[in-house]
Amino acid sequence: EANHLTDPNEAEKFCRERDLAAFAAAIGTAHGYYKGEPNVAFDLIGDINRRTKTPMALHGGTGLSDEIIQKCIKLGCAKINISTNLKHVFIDSFVDYHKAKPADYEPIRVLTAQYDALKQLFKEKIAQFGGKNRGNELLSKVA
Repeated sequence: EANHLTDPNEAEKFCRERDLAAFAAAIGTAHGYYKGEPNVAFDLIGDINRRTKTPMALHGGTGLSDEIIQKCIKLGCAKINISTNLKHVFIDSFVDYHKAKPADYEPIRVLTAQYDALKQLFKEKIAQFGGKNRGNELLSKVA
C-alpha cells in the first residue's frame, strides 16, 4: 500500500510547478464506502501540507469516523470529498418518500423531500467540518 501513497518530494515539486487551488494527495483514503477502517497515513498529511503550502483535498470522506476527519482537518485537509454520501442521501430520500406516499407522482414534492434531506446532510457536514456560523469569515478569505 505504501507504493500507492503520495511521495512528499514529488508533491512539493508538482505543487511548486503549478498554480493549484487544491492538491489531492493519496494518503490512504478512497472514494466510496469503506469495507473496513482505512489506513490513513496521517504523517503524510502534515508533511505534504508543510512542503506544498497548497490546500489539501481529502479523497474518500464518506464513511470516515469523526475522529479521523477531525484529525485530517487539524493536519491540513481543507476540502473533504463526500460525494458518495450525497448520492446515497439523494437516492434514499427519493425511495423513502415514494414508500411513504406511493401514489404521489408530483415531482416537486419528491424533489422537495430530496432537497430537505440533502440540506440536513449539508448542515451536519458543515458543522462537522468546522464551518458552522463562519460563512462571512470564510467568504472574506476568498474574496
